[in-house]
Amino acid sequence: MDLLEGRRSREDVDDWAAPWATLDDLPEIDDELVWDTLGWLFGCAMPDPSRPHNNGYLFGEVDFRAWLEEFDAAVARGE
Repeated sequence: MDLLEGRRSREDVDDWAAPWATLDDLPEIDDELVWDTLGWLFGCAMPDPSRPHNNGYLFGEVDFRAWLEEFDAAVARGE
């Protein structure tokens, strides 16, 4: 939500998620939704100059909203 509302930059969010997505010695997380979400957040600052509509990033606001909707739907289904 902070990413969508501009309270945190995509770089801040990406940096926060990076250790969870890249380190080997983290505690085990068995929740697939948590891993999916961390993967989305870890990639949110990936540059792609060919996408000017996303300000030069691979992912943009439309993607962030879709991720949030998918997360909320999975939580509602009890996944």
